[in-house]
Amino acid sequence: MKQHYPLQLFSILLFLLVSPLIILAQNLVTVNGKVINQRNELIAGATINITGQRSVAANAEGRFTLRVPAGKYQITVSAVGYASKEISDVEVTTAGINDLDVILEDSKKELEGVVVKVTRRQESTNTLLSFQKNNVAVSSGLAADFIRRTPDRNTGEVLRRVSGASIQDNKFVIIRGLSDRYNSAYINGAQLPSSEPDKKAFSFDVIPSGLIDNIMIYKTATPDLTGEFAGGLVQITTKDIPTNRSLAVGVGLGFNTNSTFKDFVSNKRSSSDWLGFDDGSRQLPTEYPVKYGEYNKLNADNKTAVSQAFNDDAYAEQASKAAPIQQYNLTYSEVVNGKRGGKFGAVIGLTYRQSKMLYNARKFLPEYFEYNDAQNKYSVNWGTVANFAWTKGRHKIAFKNLYNQLLEDNYYIRSGISLDNLQDVSLRSSVLNQRSLLSSQLEGTHQFSFLKNVKLNWNLNYSYNSKQQPDLRVLSYVKSEGSNEPFSANLRGNNTNRFFSDLNDNAFGYTASALIPFTIGSQKQSVKIGGAGTVRLRDFRAIILGYDEPADKSLLHLPFNQVFNNNNIRPDGFYLNTSLQSPSDKYYGISALSAAYIMFDNKLNDKIRFTWGSRFEYFEQFLKSNQQGKDSALIVNTAKFDFLPSANLTYSPGKRTNLRLAASRTVARPEFREIAGFAFFDFEQLASTSGNPNLKRSSIINSDIRYEFYPTAGEILSAGAFVKNFTDPIELRLNESSGGSARRYAFQNAEKASLYGFEIEIRKRLSVLTGKNDSWLDRLYFNGNVSVIYSKVTLTNTDASGEKQASSSRPLQGQSPYLVNAGFQYDGEKGTNLSLLYNRIGERLALVGNTTFPDIYEKPRDLVDFQVSQKILHKKGEVRLTVGDILSQSFVTYQNIDAAKSFNKNTDVIFSSYKPGTTFTIGFNYTFDLKK
Repeated sequence: MKQHYPLQLFSILLFLLVSPLIILAQNLVTVNGKVINQRNELIAGATINITGQRSVAANAEGRFTLRVPAGKYQITVSAVGYASKEISDVEVTTAGINDLDVILEDSKKELEGVVVKVTRRQESTNTLLSFQKNNVAVSSGLAADFIRRTPDRNTGEVLRRVSGASIQDNKFVIIRGLSDRYNSAYINGAQLPSSEPDKKAFSFDVIPSGLIDNIMIYKTATPDLTGEFAGGLVQITTKDIPTNRSLAVGVGLGFNTNSTFKDFVSNKRSSSDWLGFDDGSRQLPTEYPVKYGEYNKLNADNKTAVSQAFNDDAYAEQASKAAPIQQYNLTYSEVVNGKRGGKFGAVIGLTYRQSKMLYNARKFLPEYFEYNDAQNKYSVNWGTVANFAWTKGRHKIAFKNLYNQLLEDNYYIRSGISLDNLQDVSLRSSVLNQRSLLSSQLEGTHQFSFLKNVKLNWNLNYSYNSKQQPDLRVLSYVKSEGSNEPFSANLRGNNTNRFFSDLNDNAFGYTASALIPFTIGSQKQSVKIGGAGTVRLRDFRAIILGYDEPADKSLLHLPFNQVFNNNNIRPDGFYLNTSLQSPSDKYYGISALSAAYIMFDNKLNDKIRFTWGSRFEYFEQFLKSNQQGKDSALIVNTAKFDFLPSANLTYSPGKRTNLRLAASRTVARPEFREIAGFAFFDFEQLASTSGNPNLKRSSIINSDIRYEFYPTAGEILSAGAFVKNFTDPIELRLNESSGGSARRYAFQNAEKASLYGFEIEIRKRLSVLTGKNDSWLDRLYFNGNVSVIYSKVTLTNTDASGEKQASSSRPLQGQSPYLVNAGFQYDGEKGTNLSLLYNRIGERLALVGNTTFPDIYEKPRDLVDFQVSQKILHKKGEVRLTVGDILSQSFVTYQNIDAAKSFNKNTDVIFSSYKPGTTFTIGFNYTFDLKK
């Protein structure tokens, strides 16, 4: 079949890159910035005056734009209630980016009438320090100016640089060693839906880094944040009103040492796979009666007719070459200035990625199986961001949208031995996932002088999440171990089946808050009152079909691409059966979360800030599914009210030092999938996963202490410790009744758990080695952070018959005992950027075992990445070379046989392993300045 690549998109982007686009020189240059106070709050209505030019006022978000001729200026910024600030040596150039963020200090009697004077370099220093230092919660963050100096192209890459965070599979964030189920993701103040419908996780690689204004990871709770996290909350703020009108395009090609230009095998691609959508050729045929049990009422002739309606060409293979990884991005920014001070802005971004990857994976479980999988993974992922905003004076309204489409197909050929059945095995399977994610928000910010500067914020949001698995196919052949007899199709159990599933998840929500400032004595205070609500609707249906044994046994020896041809679908041959189906394969769920909060931000004196309050959340969850052999439906109907207090105390003995104390109560609630009785057998993992309708939500008590020191611009030294106590932690555990070749995992509550951790973060210029601030070492940074974590879960055990056993303990499922990030980054004066990054995660408990099967751990591996980029064409273009996973160490999971958690090659047994290969990526990006 002809290969389908995104030729149309490639042609458009190539045309844009080589087309002669003439940019007319302009006499005026744009200066953009924002005005904030010492509490990281944007100051609406601040006045910005530039020498010899007219004054402008900051908008509702404290942002401003100036248009002036190139040159060197002095800028004065003032606002009611704040000391004025005069900034000298502000050089505005036609090349590069002219941004200026300003911090104003609260006015005091001794500062009345006084103007604070600084240079631009000093003010940039203060802004960078303020971003993290003045946050009310224990947090780590990156601002847009820092992100712009990195070679990172998406949010997943950026998050690697945040203290205590690591990325799994290049897209899922792990915070403080806790797995995705204990983390939350927000964008522009609204919660992001999970991009993985079967678990709590968001794929951060869909958001281009160029669209980010800032990223914050909150590690302690405040009342205005959701109460549903324990590891951390990732808050992404995207740009809505750009600084200028521009078009940015980029193209990248990647070469993987294991895959590129090597033989690639799969079933036939559909005509629209390259767009991330199945064209319908894999869908369940309309002739099949989807209502449970209806197919079984048909006679043999009708069953044969329905079975013949299925695509019999689905098993045919096609061979190709694994082409280089293709990456494209396109971002358009528009800004329109109104005649009466209003401004409209739009940012529209599109990213596209396609890859073919090859892996040779080994799977081994003593006494049960020893397999080798030749995996052929085809992936298409594209996403778009479309943000629109209007602002005038102290009012702003924005409409923000994020869409992502993903198609993944893993076609693998398995060979090996079923040790418990004494059989040679030959298996082929196509595991296709098609996913869609949409997040839309309408939000507003308003500040009214007649309400004494009360600031109102509101947000209406909607999200849609869809996952389809059209015609997931498994076809198994077996023969007696070591014999010369021919392979025979194995139709018993689920060894050969066709699986179809469709999941749709809709969520509707709102947030609203009022920030009311007041004073006590000479200190400014505030109280924030707000509420939020979210309603989620989920509809899931799965159909799994097997084949009846044919009367004509010779059919069982036909090759895989002929065995189920239509001429073999007949009464004495094959036809489909529903023996693998269960009424619980369909469920419907609805949940509603209502929240209200009150938060006080009190400045007790110049050194002590106390932020405290409580959040009140009422959560209702309803799920309905059918039950095997019963007329009544299984209904899960729970309601829980949670009182979630939190307090954050910051003591600042100096302008560059913080000592933080924090305490809070948070929760972790089960997802629909975790309480649904639906069971799914994964042939890649050789195990099934099912939900638990009796699952309870987890309650977590959190406490933190951290010391922070900010020596100079862009530098930080910090050390902290944290303690977390879990009640009813949720884990995925192996049932006691499981067998080796039929392992059954289910979500279960442990009795309790505790977690203790210590983390250190360092970001320091290496000019400290010479003491010369003007040397090249002043642009070379060392970044490092280390987290050391210990956890203990207390289990109430039962045997296979349900009898209570003695309690036991082990680490939390998915928790890492340590996390190391280190690297060097060089930010060259002439547009040269270099980065060398290192990451290592300790032995992570991947799959919890039982009394028969030991726990399965993920072995640590050293991940080293290198990037070099160079600005060209008057700094409007950039060439980048990335070498990912230089060491290409194997991904290994192992059965932990002995008492030690670290891998011991003499006693532990490797369960699975594969090498990912090293990926070399060359890319080019160019930004067209479309000045009017």
